[in-house]
Amino acid sequence: MDLQTLVGLFDSTLHPDPAVRKTAEQQLEQLQGHEGFLGVLLQMISAADLPLGTKQAASIYFKNRVRRSWLSSQRALEQHPPISENDRTATKENILAAIYASSQAIKLQLTECLGIILKHDFPEKWPQFTVHLKELLHAQDAQRVYTGLLALLELIKRYRYSATNRDVLNEIAKELFPQVQKIAEQAIASDDELAMRMAWLSFKSYYNTIQSGLPVSLQEPANLVAWGTSFIKMIEKPVAFDKDTIDEDSAKEPVWKAKKWAVRSVNRLYSRYGNPALLPSSNAKKHGAFAKLFTANFMPQIMRVYLQQIEGYTAGQVWMSLRIRGLVAQFLSDCIKEKSAWKLLKPHTEAIVAHFVFPQLCFTKADQELWEDNPVEYVQKRIDPLDDFGSATVAASNLLIDLAFDRKSATLNTILGFVNNVLTTYLQSTEETRDPRAKDGALNMMSALCGALISRKSPIASTLPEFLLTHVVPEFKSQYGFLRARALDTYCRYSSVEFPDKQISRSVFESVFNLLHDPELPVRVHAALALQPMIENDENRDALAIHLPQVMQVFLNLTNEIDSDTITHVIEEFVEVFADRMAPFAVELAQQLRDTFMRVMGDVVSNQPELNSSNIEDISDKTMAAMGVLKTMGTLVLNLENSPEVVYRLEEVVFPIARFVLDQRVVDLYDEVFEILDCCLFAVKAVSPNAWNLFGAIYACFKNDGVDFIEEMLPLLDNYVTYGMDTVATNSDLQERLFDMIESVMKSDRVGENECICACKLAETIMLHGRGKVDGMIPGFISLAAAYLLVGDAIKTTPFLVHALEIVLNALHYNPVITLNVLEQYQWTEGIFTRLVQSTSKFSRVHDKKLLIFGLTAVLNIPAAQLPPSLQNGLPQLFEAVLHVFQSLGKAIEARDALERMYEGDDDDEAFDNEFEWDGAEDELDGGEDFEDVDDADEMQSAFLKELAGQAAKALGSDEDEADLNSDDDDDDDFGSPLDEEYTLESPLDEIDAYIHLQDKLAEMQHANAAVYDAIVQNLSQENTQFVQSLMEEANRQREALAAQQQQKDQESGDEIVQNVVKSKWDDEDADGSDEAPEAWDASSDSEAEAGVSVPAPQPKKKKTIAERIAEKQAEREAKKAETAVADSDDSDEDAVAKKLRQRQLEIDSDRQAAEDLFAGITIKDAQAKDVLTHTPKTQDEFDEFQKALVEQIEKAKSSRLYFSFLEKLVRELALPLKDSEVRTISSALNALASEKQKASRDLAKGKKKNKKATLGGVQKTAEVDMTDYSRGYDKFDDFDDFM
Repeated sequence: MDLQTLVGLFDSTLHPDPAVRKTAEQQLEQLQGHEGFLGVLLQMISAADLPLGTKQAASIYFKNRVRRSWLSSQRALEQHPPISENDRTATKENILAAIYASSQAIKLQLTECLGIILKHDFPEKWPQFTVHLKELLHAQDAQRVYTGLLALLELIKRYRYSATNRDVLNEIAKELFPQVQKIAEQAIASDDELAMRMAWLSFKSYYNTIQSGLPVSLQEPANLVAWGTSFIKMIEKPVAFDKDTIDEDSAKEPVWKAKKWAVRSVNRLYSRYGNPALLPSSNAKKHGAFAKLFTANFMPQIMRVYLQQIEGYTAGQVWMSLRIRGLVAQFLSDCIKEKSAWKLLKPHTEAIVAHFVFPQLCFTKADQELWEDNPVEYVQKRIDPLDDFGSATVAASNLLIDLAFDRKSATLNTILGFVNNVLTTYLQSTEETRDPRAKDGALNMMSALCGALISRKSPIASTLPEFLLTHVVPEFKSQYGFLRARALDTYCRYSSVEFPDKQISRSVFESVFNLLHDPELPVRVHAALALQPMIENDENRDALAIHLPQVMQVFLNLTNEIDSDTITHVIEEFVEVFADRMAPFAVELAQQLRDTFMRVMGDVVSNQPELNSSNIEDISDKTMAAMGVLKTMGTLVLNLENSPEVVYRLEEVVFPIARFVLDQRVVDLYDEVFEILDCCLFAVKAVSPNAWNLFGAIYACFKNDGVDFIEEMLPLLDNYVTYGMDTVATNSDLQERLFDMIESVMKSDRVGENECICACKLAETIMLHGRGKVDGMIPGFISLAAAYLLVGDAIKTTPFLVHALEIVLNALHYNPVITLNVLEQYQWTEGIFTRLVQSTSKFSRVHDKKLLIFGLTAVLNIPAAQLPPSLQNGLPQLFEAVLHVFQSLGKAIEARDALERMYEGDDDDEAFDNEFEWDGAEDELDGGEDFEDVDDADEMQSAFLKELAGQAAKALGSDEDEADLNSDDDDDDDFGSPLDEEYTLESPLDEIDAYIHLQDKLAEMQHANAAVYDAIVQNLSQENTQFVQSLMEEANRQREALAAQQQQKDQESGDEIVQNVVKSKWDDEDADGSDEAPEAWDASSDSEAEAGVSVPAPQPKKKKTIAERIAEKQAEREAKKAETAVADSDDSDEDAVAKKLRQRQLEIDSDRQAAEDLFAGITIKDAQAKDVLTHTPKTQDEFDEFQKALVEQIEKAKSSRLYFSFLEKLVRELALPLKDSEVRTISSALNALASEKQKASRDLAKGKKKNKKATLGGVQKTAEVDMTDYSRGYDKFDDFDDFM
């Protein structure tokens, strides 16, 4: 490729004629994929005779080419031509030489490229890089050494945040850092700019090396002394400066950068590895020896240097940049927490507060200039903590807080005395002699200390009202705008303080309200922020409600002025508090918010192509403001949930904004847009035509960027399915798009398991809400899950394993026949069910447990002849899995209810009171003589978490043994923690009571699927048999509770209640006399439609006989029919007595029919038994005769499948009136009979070989499967074999 041609093209990119520039850019775009392009660019950049502008243009193009295409990802190749291997090799061979030969500005571009190459190629594809690095660092030419330091820093950045892959950094520290330290030592002795750059790079490399770990070689005493000496020399290095001209721009000079990185390195070394009080317990053994060494030998030297720097700065002899002042304050904060360092610092605290902290908290000349020249930026720095994060002011404020409360007995009175002195001096001075800047600093100090001073146990709590009325509220009318703003900020922080007189509170509120119209922007903003907590007061709310539209308009105007999300938070709060008053002007408010949003985003989109370091901060602020507007609109929509007609009008305002963001691909706002659309659908519980029209844009967004945003999209997509299932069910295009979303995520190599879980959740929503409506989607869902479940190491975490299995369980719950057909078709049945049974202990949430119960019971209700052979021998294991889930279901429900109470504030708030602890006068951190006794951060956090866990256990009413039941004792510890309970999770399964569901399914099984029923019942142990009985009893209690609930509702509504006992199918298994299996196995039972969520069970009532319950239930139904018939008949004059007689006759007829059905054809009209059975026995002979006749009558029904269940219940009902001793006597007789039968059975089976118990894992595959081949809607998913 011709060098001169490229030079001409890059010259043309600088031409003033846009047409010439565009032509050159197009030609470069065509040439960039040619062989040798990058090599020629490096030649241009290194050429000494070319203009600097041309070389800079070439370096920028080179950097963009490397950044876009060095990583050969599929996405990159779709947008840009690949870089050939020859070009890659040539680039790596020549880039270091190009950096050496380039100017400083171009060096920065090329070192960034070097970092990209190292990230992807080192060490595998560029192992010789370290050889070149050593040569450069040991060179005699200073420029070559400087190049080596630049390259070294890029290599270190490659591994700086890695806590595990530390071998490269350990090797660098061992092999190269001795030479780097020598370079730094020599550079410190020089005043040359290049030398200072070398010192700066040396210290920055050291800092990045210890970012996540401290190499062993750097822990050696010799290395600590060497590097520590260099740090101290650099910090102490005298630098001449002019007090009148030096400013923060000077901090960008190499010498000040070198000082800054020396301080940063010392701070990092101490806070991370050298401070015993901050050393994590996990690193105590690893770095404990180094911490002792640092504290004993190095800390005194560092403390001396830092205190000297502070003294020199306060005396005007030393200049410290804002960043260095902030770093020094951070270091002193860390010293407060460690005993030996505190002893060194303690004598100087009063001077530090007065001469170092206080001046930084006062209103400065720089603040005044910013207030006047750019009030918007002033506001953003003052009210946005992230905007001023790391500043000297924030660090000084944090130092003050640490002094006051970590060492309160030694410092708090001194600090408060200092503040009081400043405020008193100001108050007693004349207007001419007052120093408003000093008062600003004093109020700033009080604002910083508010967190603990406003607590109820604060020693000055009783004086705070007087403090506010004397020193704060009067400044609302100050002639100085900055003092008005400071007074508002201080009052806002102490807004919870109550005044003794309501008139005073009302006057203060009016003063704050009036300041909304102050001429100074910062004052208006602080007035809005001060109003936010004041609306908690009822009187203030009533006063504001009158002016609510005007107040909201002021807030909107402020949002337009500052382009920040701060005021939008205030608007959001007002929308929530005044939700009932927002409806009349909600649409107008939304329109103004929309206009604000479009104005802000217009600036963002128009400046996006020209994004650079000069405007990126402004773009970020505007984007944050747009986020705040969207959040406010979402809050507005949600709070109008009871006014759906207003929400539909709001959709017309919101949806164009959403389409704009999606079409413009403003990814920073995707989260907020998806959230506000979610709010719209949730508020109206429906999907409007406008919402469906927007779905196309949402799908297009997903295809472009949405795989990475599936977690943010999930709630919105869930609402589309939940509230729009009727449309989804009838629209194949929507079904294909939804499936494509799920499939794209599950098959994508760009996402992790969290995103795959989101896809599983969406599939679950479709199956739960679309039962019987989306059959064609089920095979695809199963195939996606099987692709992970049947590959041993495809799933890494418990949550994903559970959600993948739940796709299969949802499919079984949806339609077990379809599901088993698919599993059998691909021979997945045995593998998936084996993994399912093995993983039941990982189903920890209530939803998971219920779904497991419903899915497996759906399988058990399929007739044995229709079950796959691979499942027939494993049915007992499936039922045991169901029982295993039931064993922990009750506690899971209790835990979820306790969690819900805790989050909704029903529990005692005092248990979670995190109020500042004022008890005890001694310093909390002086607990022992040795610094090892000081609680480190990790231990404090661990103790806090344990405390929370204890409080949660207390809320659950559990003890240690109960807690152990919830522990994860599985062998697969590497799968991680089980799923946390989500009390907000809602699904159609909530309407189904698991206990009643099991009772109904067992009754259906016994009635219509006897083979399966016998298979699972006969294999039950005695313990499990008793457990099943307890589940049936719980189901009865739940039915009674639901009936009582319904009865209460009816009474509250004034309806006439007819008390009855709800009949369960377990009690009436064969009532209809039918032996045929139901046609649709996916059809929901009646109880599922009726059942609600579990409620605390009342005390069980005395049970009635089976015949009585059957009769009552059927009589209830017949009576209702009769009542309806009577109501509809023309004979409206029928009196109440006639009605009752007719209803009674219906009940008698129903009783007779039910009894006949129950006894399987044995009629009550049997004349031979009638006399004996209807006669009440009195003598022993009569009782013997009655017993004989009764036994003969009952035994006639023993061939029925329902006989055993009937007999069990009959005995139980007959025993209810007896005393406990009488019941035990009967029980002993039955136990003796059981023992005799068991012995006889053993004798009979003696000498015979026992059959081995069948297990799922041991089932042999059968080639021929007697199942109907499922094909409807399945042709789309033929490619899943390839995916497997």
